[in-house]
Amino acid sequence: MANPTLSPVLPIVGVSACLYKAETPKPYHAVDDKYLRAVATSSNTMPVIIPALPDLLDIPRLVSKLDGIMLTGSASNVHPKRYRASPSPEAEPYDEMRDQTTFALIKEAINQEVPLLAICRGFQELNVALGGSLYPQVKEIADRIDHSSPDTNNMEIDYGPNHSITLDRNGRLYEILNKDDAMVNSLHYQAVNKLGDGLMADAIAKDGTIEAISMPGQKSFVLGVQWHPEYKASENSTSQAIFRAFGKAVINRIQ
Repeated sequence: MANPTLSPVLPIVGVSACLYKAETPKPYHAVDDKYLRAVATSSNTMPVIIPALPDLLDIPRLVSKLDGIMLTGSASNVHPKRYRASPSPEAEPYDEMRDQTTFALIKEAINQEVPLLAICRGFQELNVALGGSLYPQVKEIADRIDHSSPDTNNMEIDYGPNHSITLDRNGRLYEILNKDDAMVNSLHYQAVNKLGDGLMADAIAKDGTIEAISMPGQKSFVLGVQWHPEYKASENSTSQAIFRAFGKAVINRIQ
């Protein structure tokens, strides 16, 4: 009897989880469905959730078993002590277990040249992990707009196009999109202040807010975006291009 046709072996992408403690006596680790669905369908990979357990995970060994890493957005923020600032209500809430986990993941992804896609909080984690800093409230900076979510509880509105970004022609994002500008959604209230070591600003909003970063000196794929390309990624050409490029980098690494 002939052997049945084997399905292709999908590369494995580790996806960062948050540790949720509020409003429940039982803390749990979780990732929004939209991240997992986007990287599975638009990058053609198999996602696995990485819990925020920095004290229990062997991060170097874990990363060595992964073909790619995606850092997700979150309701929480990087703790200000990570970028040498004092805690304040404007920078809350925090998830320090996630901070410890993702910062270690970033270090190992770069060291082991594992493709890395960082979204929203992940974008900010990437910047801070490499020595950069953040503004706790971008809307309080002179001449900046309010980048936070409209919070209408209507996903189509909250994740709808909000403002344009201008791409640097020398950046990885321009290489992916091959265009000078794009429309993106906006659901963040923190923003990059000082860029991390080795990073460049790939895209900037009209008010000067950095919206995308990459690492030109790094051999492997490293891209961070401040917006949410994972929302209905299959219906957005910009999102599709980003996830396809990430998927291609992941596949190329294992071939």
